[in-house]
Amino acid sequence: MIRRIRLLGLVLFLVACGASAQSLQPGNVAPSIVAVAMVTTATPVASPTPTSRPPTPTSRPPTPSATVVPPTRTVLPSATLTATVQPSPTVVPTPRPTSAPVRLQIPAIGLDAAPISVGLDDQRIPIVPKHLVGWYNLSAMPGQGDNVVFWGHVLRWLDSPNIPAPFARMKELGIGAKVMVTTADGNMRQYRVTKQIEVRPSDVQYILPLGSERVTLVSCIGDTVITNGELTKTKRLLTIAEPAS
Repeated sequence: MIRRIRLLGLVLFLVACGASAQSLQPGNVAPSIVAVAMVTTATPVASPTPTSRPPTPTSRPPTPSATVVPPTRTVLPSATLTATVQPSPTVVPTPRPTSAPVRLQIPAIGLDAAPISVGLDDQRIPIVPKHLVGWYNLSAMPGQGDNVVFWGHVLRWLDSPNIPAPFARMKELGIGAKVMVTTADGNMRQYRVTKQIEVRPSDVQYILPLGSERVTLVSCIGDTVITNGELTKTKRLLTIAEPAS
C-alpha cells in the first residue's frame, strides 16, 4: 500500500512537471508520462498469501457396516411339532363287563335259583348256604373269561325236611344240558354241561382260576360215612359247563 502511494505521488509530480515542461520540449515528456502511468497501472498487485490451508479432514466418512443376516431357522409345521413332542398314545384294553350273577337256571332238573355271594370262613373253609345256592365271590363273574363257581347242598336238613336241597338232582344232568346264568346288569349267558367228575374235598384246584370261561357246580354226591361217631362226606361231585356255541 505504501508503495502504491509513493508511485501515485511520483506520477502526480511528473504530470505536474510535464505540464510545465511541455512548452519547452513538446512531444518528449508526454510519452514517458504515459509509459510510466501504463507501467504503474499495469503492475499487478500481489494477492495476499494465504496464511492457512483448508482444514484437512481428520476422519473418514463412516464405512457402511456389513449387513448382519440372522441364522436361518427351519420352522416346522404345528402338526410336526405335536407329533414330535407328544408321546404315542398307550392302548388300554377295554375291560370286560363285570357283574355278579343273580340267577341260575338249569331247566333239565327244574332248578331256578337266586344265588347269594359267599366266601370262606376263618378256617378257609367254603361257606355253603343252608337252603340256597352260593356263588363263590372269589371266583370269576360271568363273561370275565374264567371259572365261575357255584355250590349247594344235596341233602335236606333234619330241622327243615320240607325244604328241598337246591342241588338234590345234580346227578341227573347229562352231557349237553343247558345252564343259564343271568347277571345284575341283565345279561344272560348260556353254557352246556361238558362233564361230571368225582373228586376229594381236598381237590381245590377245580375251584381256582383256570384261564378259560366255564361254570363249575360243586355238590356232594349224597353218600355218608360214619367215622368216629361223626357224619362225613368223602366225595364231591363237580358238574362243569362251558359256553354254548
